[in-house]
Amino acid sequence: MSTKTQQKSKQWDIHDYDHTLDLIHIRAKKELSKRNLTLFQDYDKSMVRIPLAKATRIKHLSTLLTETKMLNKDWKDALRSDIDDVVYKIMETYSDEKGQESNTSFDMKKILRIFYRWMKTGNRNKNPHEIDPYEIQGITLRRVKDKIAREDLLNDDDLERLLKSCGDNARDRAFIDVHTEAGTRPGETLSLRIKDVKTDEHGIIINVIGKTYARPVRLIRSVPNLLAYIRNHPNKNEPEAPLWIMIDSDDYGKPMSYHGARAMILRRVKNAKMSKRVYLNLFRHSEATKTANFLTEAQMRKRHGWTADSKMPARYVHLVDSDVESAIFDHYGIAKKEELKPDIPIKCHICEMYNDPDSKICSKCGKILDLKTALENEEKIVEERQNLKKEVDDLKENLASMVKQKIEEYNKNFLVELEKMYDKENKLLVKRLDLMDKEFCNNYSK
Repeated sequence: MSTKTQQKSKQWDIHDYDHTLDLIHIRAKKELSKRNLTLFQDYDKSMVRIPLAKATRIKHLSTLLTETKMLNKDWKDALRSDIDDVVYKIMETYSDEKGQESNTSFDMKKILRIFYRWMKTGNRNKNPHEIDPYEIQGITLRRVKDKIAREDLLNDDDLERLLKSCGDNARDRAFIDVHTEAGTRPGETLSLRIKDVKTDEHGIIINVIGKTYARPVRLIRSVPNLLAYIRNHPNKNEPEAPLWIMIDSDDYGKPMSYHGARAMILRRVKNAKMSKRVYLNLFRHSEATKTANFLTEAQMRKRHGWTADSKMPARYVHLVDSDVESAIFDHYGIAKKEELKPDIPIKCHICEMYNDPDSKICSKCGKILDLKTALENEEKIVEERQNLKKEVDDLKENLASMVKQKIEEYNKNFLVELEKMYDKENKLLVKRLDLMDKEFCNNYSK
């Protein structure tokens, strides 16, 4: 097998794009007229020819199916009034609660203009020297107001509740912790391989393959949970293996898909009894807003994979109001509460294993992690030794007393027995003497 074939065989589709494209084309064959179906298929081929990403193709084709249903006729027969009706239905259905532009209505009108321009002129993009087809002239795209609010973002308490809801599930704990700290796109997190995780003296660096460029992302807080997960990973010795795998019995070891990750997050949110709407991209929004407090715009672009002309940094910087509050507090002489320092994993000086911030004993080698605990442990050992010495001394004293008592008792008993023996022998001697006297007297009288 060639190197190229081997590399391709190791790829996996976390979004299952191929299957989604197949379903879209099956749906098109069922719903579209013959003329619209031919147009639909030709439009898809034009996107492949450019080429556009499968995700973009799916978005355009699924939107086109919806808009074709709204049109309710062949596209080549559409009039200006028909296109206006489609735009009207888009805004009625997909605008926000105030009737203003939403991300969905913006994208649908944009795709409508691109498709119709392609159908009429063969070009997707507007030629600055030509005017757009009459039917789509006047379709305006309004700037969508940012709906992200600080109270909608995930905070430290939310993270703790999510991690706690994972229980002993090392994969879920690691995924949530890493995805929160890294602030990566869902696809970037899910596409990580074993080889993309590199440890160093400061923690871990994950090598992220983004939609703009590859970049390293530093991890610190989530290191203990990630290492704990990798230690028990069934393919930890295979560099090309997916980092995040399915752990269900039927699909065990397979790469975790976008839908699988989304289902897992929703399950953990439910277990944690959280009322916030939590979705995979919210972790990125939350991390970007948090790091906007201390990273420069250039650093934010590098960490999050934004291009030089991206307007994304401004989207998060405006949510950071700490500098405004500080100025107001200073003006009125209000002392601001001292902010808590983030929990930093503790690195074992013996085996270099990273442990949870509140750990006292290394989870790998069992050695003590901090000086305070070492001193407390030493004092405990000294106290235990002193108590043991006292117990031994008391035992020796008691034993000596018992021996002395036994000896005294033995000596006393020995003297008593000796006196008894003396009395007995004395009586026998007296008796023998009496007999000898009698015998002598008898002999003498004769």
